[in-house]
Amino acid sequence: FCPESGLHHVLACGCYELDNTQQPARRHGRLALAFVDRAGRQLVETSAVEGIGVLDCSWLQTSRLLLSAATAACDTRIYQVHKGADGTATLAEEACATMPCADAGDACMALDWSADASRVAVTSTAGRVYLGELGQSSGGCSGLCGSASWRAHELEGWAVAFD
Repeated sequence: FCPESGLHHVLACGCYELDNTQQPARRHGRLALAFVDRAGRQLVETSAVEGIGVLDCSWLQTSRLLLSAATAACDTRIYQVHKGADGTATLAEEACATMPCADAGDACMALDWSADASRVAVTSTAGRVYLGELGQSSGGCSGLCGSASWRAHELEGWAVAFD
């Protein structure tokens, strides 16, 4: 659920479907925002970015509200979230920042932000870990630059966390 005041009823959902009919297999999916209705019984989708599979997503509060995603395109993307006057939220259709993750294998799998929201850690199907730094501007984000990467192990990296 969204950490922004007035939007605690809004949630983000990233998903993918593995398409084995293509070689190599591809992950198609979406990143969506939805809210819980007043009765607390239904999720109502407000917006979605279609196309690439999303394996993990995380809210990011800077001078603006952002949503980050670890994707099947072997990158990390940041989308601006627009707050509606009616308490809804929508995603910008294009990412405002992208960090490619070289040698990630099939996909980036998990991400987590540092407590000060300046750095992101990302894992991949190839067992690599990536560290990125978020540039700031009055517009919310001015770039996401990779600062380090290393092969952590031989397995897929399903989780990552900053301490």
